[in-house]
Amino acid sequence: MGASILVIADDLTGAADSAAALTSSGHHCVVSLDGLITRRDTPPDTIVVIDTESRDMRAADAFATTAAAITRHSPTELFIKIDSTLRGNIRATVEAALSTLSALTREPDRILICPAFPQLGRTVVNGRVHVHGVPLDGADLCELFDGLRTEGRVEIPDVQTDHDLAIAVGSALGPALGNTLWVGSAGLARHVGASIAANDAARRDGETIAAARRPCSRVVVIAGSQHPSTLEQIAALDPSTNIAALHPLDPQFSARAEQAARGADGLVLTGGATARIVLDLLEVRSLDVRGEVEPGIAWSTGRGRSGDITVVTKAGGFGDTLALQRAADFLSRS
Repeated sequence: MGASILVIADDLTGAADSAAALTSSGHHCVVSLDGLITRRDTPPDTIVVIDTESRDMRAADAFATTAAAITRHSPTELFIKIDSTLRGNIRATVEAALSTLSALTREPDRILICPAFPQLGRTVVNGRVHVHGVPLDGADLCELFDGLRTEGRVEIPDVQTDHDLAIAVGSALGPALGNTLWVGSAGLARHVGASIAANDAARRDGETIAAARRPCSRVVVIAGSQHPSTLEQIAALDPSTNIAALHPLDPQFSARAEQAARGADGLVLTGGATARIVLDLLEVRSLDVRGEVEPGIAWSTGRGRSGDITVVTKAGGFGDTLALQRAADFLSRS
């Protein structure tokens, strides 16, 4: 078997948007919701993306979950997908990756850490993440990763444009896969994917699937994120749109979400926790990621207890005011 590429993400929308970024270079990507998919279960050169659901875990649990996933897959190349605004157990996840790669005698020569996603206004200046030009409060990346136990060189580049990202990836590429541990957002994943040649069969398969996409007959938007961007997007939806706007603390959240999804063959899910809950309710175990509706917004196909379904996933903070409407329209048309 050839080289294997594994992506570890701490929530579902992050898993999907990083996979979608990789498909832009022709790679075939599958998101595993239960972590059970292995290379033997997928076509050759498929990139497996695992949603560990570890963002809100205790740090020790996030470490253990990440380490177990990496050990199970023993990848040649590893990408740790982190939140572009630094939520979650980022340090613990990276430490788990380094510890496990060392145990597999695959410790990288360098660790490139870059959560920037310039297309969505996420940049890094002097180790500080900025969102649309405003620096995030809290620790910067240099403080977050200070004293990281590794023999590899830790690099935290300034990135304000896509061109900056391309330069950072180009400078970090080694002579062979596995020299660099990649830590970043879907913005970084796009350029890593472009630097690694896709299998021709996988590229043709992706093009065929995209061309054969059919409009969904019943599209439902299920929004559980309370991010201000999502609330604006909900308010901007066409009145005819089927929308279930749920609050994550609602004790009836799961029941309401399941009811909203009933009979739908197309779902727009915003918020990583919401997306995961809905797909678990539908017993969808994996997603074939087909591409992007737009940067940061992925579309995928899956199969659950009620049959085939097409899904668009979006992080709560991503997109402009009309992003949800465009996602719903995308599913409704061919």
